[in-house]
Amino acid sequence: MIFKRFVSALMMAVWLVMSFGCATTPEGQSQQQAAVTGGAMGALAGGLIGYMVGGKEGALVGAVAGAALGALSAWAIEKRNQAIKEAALKNERVIYVKEDQTEKVVAEPIDQGKIEEVEGKKYRKVKVATYKVDPKTKKEEKTSDTIERVPIEG
Repeated sequence: MIFKRFVSALMMAVWLVMSFGCATTPEGQSQQQAAVTGGAMGALAGGLIGYMVGGKEGALVGAVAGAALGALSAWAIEKRNQAIKEAALKNERVIYVKEDQTEKVVAEPIDQGKIEEVEGKKYRKVKVATYKVDPKTKKEEKTSDTIERVPIEG
């Protein structure tokens, strides 16, 4: 019984990592909508994992924790996508800081903003990093750092 729960939880965790690793917010979606969507997805996933690991009580704890994490990550996802596009189109560094000063997104073109053409489409490479910021000490902790190939118009 314990082994089945462990395997089920492990499979669900792998599925979640794969799903949320590619998560983006739809174009034009507001921050509030993104938070609600992220919270709902987190609650569902957390509840499922919690139920598999700890039964009914685990489902409740997992749903609450998943909802909180999903809602909190929505701002970073939305601003990350916005910063990447803006940096690629303007060919300049873009920085977004959350109103409560707890998160930051920095996107900047690399390779001197060189435009690449692949199969008739133009792209610019952009390095994007997200940070958690301690509001008291202002210390930044990098939470992600990637290089994206972003399509540009023109």
